[in-house]
Amino acid sequence: MKLIGRVADGSSDTSASVILLKDLEREVRAESLVLIKNGGSDVLGILRRGLGRNEFLSRSSYRPEVAYLRHGGEPSAAKEVYSFDIIIIGEVVDGKVRGNRKIIAPGSPVYIFDDENPLELFIAKSAKKLSWMRAHVEGKDWLVPADAFYIPYHVGVFGSTGSGKSYFTRHVLIPFYVQNGYRAIVLDWSGEDYAPHFGGISMREIASDESPILDYISGITEGFYRNEAIRSAFEEFLQGWAEFVRGRSESELYEELKKFVQESLRKISRDDWRRSAERAFQRVFRRIRPEDLSPFMGEIGVSEIIDSGQVTIIDMSGFSNEAKLSLFLSLAEELKRRMVRGQRMDIALIIDEAPQYCPYRPEGIQLRATEEIKNLAALGRKHRLNITLIAQGIAGEIGINAAIRRNLNTNFYGRLHPLDAAGEGGAKEWLGPYGITPDYLLTLEEGRFYFSGAMNPSPVPLLITFEVS
Repeated sequence: MKLIGRVADGSSDTSASVILLKDLEREVRAESLVLIKNGGSDVLGILRRGLGRNEFLSRSSYRPEVAYLRHGGEPSAAKEVYSFDIIIIGEVVDGKVRGNRKIIAPGSPVYIFDDENPLELFIAKSAKKLSWMRAHVEGKDWLVPADAFYIPYHVGVFGSTGSGKSYFTRHVLIPFYVQNGYRAIVLDWSGEDYAPHFGGISMREIASDESPILDYISGITEGFYRNEAIRSAFEEFLQGWAEFVRGRSESELYEELKKFVQESLRKISRDDWRRSAERAFQRVFRRIRPEDLSPFMGEIGVSEIIDSGQVTIIDMSGFSNEAKLSLFLSLAEELKRRMVRGQRMDIALIIDEAPQYCPYRPEGIQLRATEEIKNLAALGRKHRLNITLIAQGIAGEIGINAAIRRNLNTNFYGRLHPLDAAGEGGAKEWLGPYGITPDYLLTLEEGRFYFSGAMNPSPVPLLITFEVS
């Protein structure tokens, strides 16, 4: 370890500042892990929010040195001071990191780690299941530990376009899940972020349950134009759908559906009700086309998807939003049935473009998808089902529903959208207490993520990165 400075005035048991030794401001960087020799104890911390001061160069008052500088002179460095805030991680006791309860003494020496990885201390700390992720601390080649016990407590990955969310999920999260005994099912909304790398199953190949199909058709026909007779006819036709569609074309199914509904309406005894239903029938079938049935004509059962290999990608490209959400509802229903029966899942369900499923203010079929995610999250903790949500935003119009967000106990924050920089539920609330400012998050480099929450054995978020091999 290398001495970099001493603790400044105003320290406490949870934070301190270090005044750097001469010229070390050129090599010591924010996010570095440090050790404070606090009397007879060692305290682990992390550097945040650097500050440089020079009393000669005050912007708010006249000084001769400022006038000298304005005319091209070199200012004096005699009163130049560089410092960093230190966010305390914990006290090192018998090779383990525990909460620090002692005031950090001003003047205590501060050391930076060179080769040894201080994160190895956390391996001894946990009695659960710590293992290494394929990621390392920013600026070092130290691997990052994560507590696999908390995988089913659900995960969020947040970052604006280009921040590296998909790379991070593919190269860090999915391998971590697999090495800890989970199978990954990825819902690839665009079909561009995962399917080209792992290979995938198209939505077109997957069989659907009756209920999501009914919700989908209801959505595109404005609730069957509020006609219960037509809704009942559709519901009856869809019974046993998975077996019924085998060997039929879209046009054949469409004509059979149309004929079945017409015959059902003819059985209505009251003339006024029948005429009303027939008018609604004309409007409904102007909205439904044969190709609208294609997302629901697959022959691979949802159960087969759930029981497939280590990593299964569902390519959802080429279908409407309503059709995609209908498939998710079919998958969610089967997962929920299994958990209610007491089955242990050992599955990570990774949902790309999460705001499409559970937006800030869900409506229509999104409202049901949001409720299903809440149900899966609640059941998943006891049955080893992980929900991983990937989104550009945390809160508000670009984020996910607040009730869902509260179920995510581990989060990875990359470069954020400006709308997430402040405001209720945004990055400022989540990371501000740890000395991580919104303006820094706005300029975070691609592939850098703050690791925060239950899976992180450190109580303080760590800036981690990864290399794509």
